[in-house]
Amino acid sequence: MNSIHDLGGMHGMGPLPFEDNEPMFHEEWERRTCGMHLLTLMTGLAVADEARHSMERIEALHWLASPYYEHWLDGTTTYLQEKGIATAEELATGKASQPLPEWAEGLKALTPEQTATMFQTNHPVTGPATSEPKYQAGDKVRAININPKTHTRLPRYTRGKPCTIVAYRGACLYADARSVGQYDAVDHTYTVRFEGADLWGPDAGPKDAVFIDLYESYLEDL
Repeated sequence: MNSIHDLGGMHGMGPLPFEDNEPMFHEEWERRTCGMHLLTLMTGLAVADEARHSMERIEALHWLASPYYEHWLDGTTTYLQEKGIATAEELATGKASQPLPEWAEGLKALTPEQTATMFQTNHPVTGPATSEPKYQAGDKVRAININPKTHTRLPRYTRGKPCTIVAYRGACLYADARSVGQYDAVDHTYTVRFEGADLWGPDAGPKDAVFIDLYESYLEDL
């Protein structure tokens, strides 16, 4: 999806603010928002790629004017409503007025101990491959030029640009498909190298390069 969240390669956004000894949360609502968001993922109400896509649909001016955890809050309330977990009225009042959808009835709240364990667990992102990888290290390829209305992990500034396969990274869960409910989708992944001149033109330094991990579906033969 082409939206304000994909800022790579853009000018005019001003300097990045840095705060010495910055706390993880500046206000209590940020801590609660972070916990609520992560727990909805841990309990199976949504997957991370659905959450990302819900945030990508935030209106651009609101995105730029709102703090980081407000993006999380807006995204979480969006997918909770879209999945039938909560209505706008329930979110506003904090009181349930209707039962959970049938698919969510079997989900159980986590205890504090279970929550701590899940935070410390490395959740796998790999999956079983259904085909052989198409490319190998050294192959010259190109990132496809796409403009999907749904979630994608292909940065806008790399689309249509040539690159070189550096390494094969295995078959991983395919974020684009998972963002629209195809949770078992898997695709091969590679680390690829983009030369600075191909991305930025003659203003790039002679040694500039960008390395990105991309799905095979994002690549095509030159």
